[in-house]
Amino acid sequence: MIRQNHLLPILFTLVLLAIPILASSGDRNPTFQHCLKGCQLTYCEPHQPPIPAYLRMFGWTCKENCAYECGHTFTDNIRPGNRNHQFYGKWAFYRLGPFQEPFSILMSVGNFYVNWKGLEQLRRRVRKENGMRNWLIALAFVQMNTWIWSSVFHARDTPNTERLDYFSATLTISFTLLYSLIRVFHLRTPISSSKYLFPVSATIGFIVLGHFTYLLSFPTGQFPYGYHTKFNLILAAVHNILWISWSLSFQLPFPKMTFLGKIYTYPKPYPPNDPKTTEPKPSEHNTPLILVLLTTLAMSFELFDFAPVGRIIDAHSLWHACTIPLTIAWWHFMITDAIELEGSLLSASGRGGTYTTLGSGSDGKQSGSGTEERGENEPPAPRTPNFAQLAASGRLGNAVSPGKSPKLDKPE
Repeated sequence: MIRQNHLLPILFTLVLLAIPILASSGDRNPTFQHCLKGCQLTYCEPHQPPIPAYLRMFGWTCKENCAYECGHTFTDNIRPGNRNHQFYGKWAFYRLGPFQEPFSILMSVGNFYVNWKGLEQLRRRVRKENGMRNWLIALAFVQMNTWIWSSVFHARDTPNTERLDYFSATLTISFTLLYSLIRVFHLRTPISSSKYLFPVSATIGFIVLGHFTYLLSFPTGQFPYGYHTKFNLILAAVHNILWISWSLSFQLPFPKMTFLGKIYTYPKPYPPNDPKTTEPKPSEHNTPLILVLLTTLAMSFELFDFAPVGRIIDAHSLWHACTIPLTIAWWHFMITDAIELEGSLLSASGRGGTYTTLGSGSDGKQSGSGTEERGENEPPAPRTPNFAQLAASGRLGNAVSPGKSPKLDKPE
């Protein structure tokens, strides 16, 4: 039981904790509150005409409409040189009909579109037999789902749309992390699968499920923003470190580790080739490093928030604008990488028909032929070009993988 003399300090502490979440400098201002009360008394009484139907259709109430009008009235009267204020955690944006943040909606739709186009390119360029294809398809759908709910949230900010937006963003971050683990450590390749694929995937899934369970334990209207942000930053940091290391492995030697009598090295991006000595290097070997740095730079818009220009474009919407070209570049890399990895593995296996051994020279001459392992009358196996062949051909961006992959034994 809580004693009565302890109740007041506890309630005072809870109020202090709730202030950053439930209120902002604008809505705490007496002038705004006076406007809000006057608007509600004048326009929100039962005998008054209702707000326009297009607002009611999207869930707007008379009180919310008064907050919108008073927020803009308050902002209109801010003297030049004084800072703008947020109201209930939001800047004063001009609506487009019932939609609260039209520019952010437009950028979210743009991100949805480039992911959809990435999915089209993936299905056109990467063969169905490539084991990375389905993972990339799943990633495309996860990201498109995220941008759908981002559009909904920016159109109509409610506790439920906020949760759906944040949960979807976490799904995208966690799935991109999972894909980076799969790709960097070869848990799944175009022609084989590791026994560690399911345990790693399940672990990521349980971590995210636990995160969602914790968030749902908070009442509607309350949200642990600080904890949620830190959780996603940790996932994103691991993802970034993996791809930076992947790119640097083409330039820097990574230390070897011995554990239980086995020697472990940083996984080679295109096994079994040594990334530091293979020539020509894959055309995209520096792309993840550059994209991670550009993404980190673009996130500065989230850290250095500012009042919306013309009450339309704010820092958050510019962050969404930056992710459009970054997403295009990521899809180009991941599709090309899936093709090049398949070519490298088939070439190394000696079962991919006529092939070129990586590092055999910049002229791209053949150093091996599948006819040495096949009978002369046996039909040739389909061939997927590796990155040495693709680089030598000068047609890397338009390369298309041919027929089915040969069946290889599953590695232990």
